[in-house]
Amino acid sequence: MQRALDWLYRNRWPLVIVLGAFLVRLHWNLLVHPLGDYVSSDMKGYVSRADQMIDKFGAPNEYHAFFPYGTHFILALIKYLFGKDNFTAIGVAYALMGTGMVAYAYRIAARISPRKWVPPLLGTLLVFYYPLISLGGYTLSEIPFGVFMMASMFYLVRLVQEGRSRDAWLTGVTAALATACRPQILLSIALFGLIWLVWRKALPNVRWRHLVFAGIPLIAVLGFSAARMHHHTGRLGLVSENGKFNQLFGRCHNKKATATPTEPGRGKIRFGPPPLIQLEKRAKTAPRSWVQLEPALGPELDYRGYIADADALDALMAKCIRKTGILGQIKYGIVNMLLLAGYNTPWPDSGRDMWRPRAIWWQGLYTSIVTLPVVLGLVTLFMRRTIASYGLIAMHVLALMITAAIYFGDTRLRAPYDPLLLLLALEVYVIAGTWLWRHGKTLWERRRARRA
Repeated sequence: MQRALDWLYRNRWPLVIVLGAFLVRLHWNLLVHPLGDYVSSDMKGYVSRADQMIDKFGAPNEYHAFFPYGTHFILALIKYLFGKDNFTAIGVAYALMGTGMVAYAYRIAARISPRKWVPPLLGTLLVFYYPLISLGGYTLSEIPFGVFMMASMFYLVRLVQEGRSRDAWLTGVTAALATACRPQILLSIALFGLIWLVWRKALPNVRWRHLVFAGIPLIAVLGFSAARMHHHTGRLGLVSENGKFNQLFGRCHNKKATATPTEPGRGKIRFGPPPLIQLEKRAKTAPRSWVQLEPALGPELDYRGYIADADALDALMAKCIRKTGILGQIKYGIVNMLLLAGYNTPWPDSGRDMWRPRAIWWQGLYTSIVTLPVVLGLVTLFMRRTIASYGLIAMHVLALMITAAIYFGDTRLRAPYDPLLLLLALEVYVIAGTWLWRHGKTLWERRRARRA
């Protein structure tokens, strides 16, 4: 009993934070913002693919390969176990995954930060962090991706610090699961490989065998993904086919694209990224701003073929690149990265009068308080003494920025990384505050000495 009490006392902060995070998210998902009441647009797509997977398991469906499959696999499993229309079970599952993000963020902070009060502060912030609570109220991919990405980050940090093979396996498994939900994590994995090659002496606990152990589950998932892609489409690919379609928006800055198929049985599909649709409005609200949409070929593009038709998409992007030139493409990339920090309200809340004011307030808070220290924190990637701690967070930040530059930025797409970004911002504030205090104290003492 005494040992149990001692354990409870030592872990009082993480236990209180995890319990608080779960209760807040459970209350939100079941009472305030039930997931079953918001099944439309992208949410409806994930739910319908999960239902179709249950009804016709294994049947080829071309459109199922357009989006990453991890999220609708998770939804299909929950529906299979608890009932197809049991959104209470889905709400509980999303609350658990959202709580997992908070728990892993606390554990990462406890291993990275030299200050004992930072993990409880970060955890408390995340308990009530509205952007993640809000996204947990929709059947979207951000929360499933976020919990697997945060888990892979924690096991990577532990691998770097302790060099245990078990953590290499766990890093690979969780990163592979995150890849199935959103393959953008592959760029973070590639960056870590590059960092390890450059800073091997600063990461002495990570060996070649650890990279092999972490790579095995990742290769297995990518192999399964390629087989699944071929099964559904007859074409070669990895996790999904929407990458080139999303790249069209990054290279042309059109707010919408419409694909009109020529083959029978395929339907006409029209899609537009919410951040670019919102960005178009700046021409009226802020006409002199440097941050504008400025589409290369017009705000809406049409092409003949399937939505993932690589030849048609490549032809359109080539036209846009010729029209804008290299400097225009560089500006597009910079604007895309800026969209990670602001200039758009996270969707789906942006389209709902009841939740939009809260989303705008929280986004404004992030833009004004978190963005600058996170950007300053990128310097930790190039410092030997920080590469094994803050540099691992900066690695994700850099990967996110590169992904946005290639495709398009979105405050919603950034949200799964917010626990890491908040931790990095806190550390930068502490370091800057400590430096200012020391130098300010020294200057004050010198001034007093001169007066004396």
